Amino acid sequence: MLNMQALIDGMNAHSQRERAATQLTLGALIAALETMPAETQVANLREMDSYRGYYSDLYFEHHEGARPALELLAECKGAMGQVFTGYKGGDFVMGALTPLWIATHGTCGTRLMAVLAGGGIDTAEDE
Repeated sequence: MLNMQALIDGMNAHSQRERAATQLTLGALIAALETMPAETQVANLREMDSYRGYYSDLYFEHHEGARPALELLAECKGAMGQVFTGYKGGDFVMGALTPLWIATHGTCGTRLMAVLAGGGIDTAEDE
């Protein structure tokens, strides 16, 4: 007998791996932040939550100004292995391969591509 939930879960996991190969992931962001000097100011990414477009992904809201890289690093490390609730329900565990987005609550946004050594970010439209 075909287990439809297992089939859907497998398809979703495959789709997430494809996204993870083409944009910044939680693990890659942590690695980038760990290489930055302690005093580095980075883009003011806040309010991390399950992304509206793909509930298994995470988004940040991008606010004006900057914030300490160490502060963002601590938040990102705290999200590893944590369960987030999707926009319309469901529980999703976030990990190193979780793709990242820039959005506001309840909306789809842009793919987070990189956090640059100088603290800025690169984004790209979803394909």
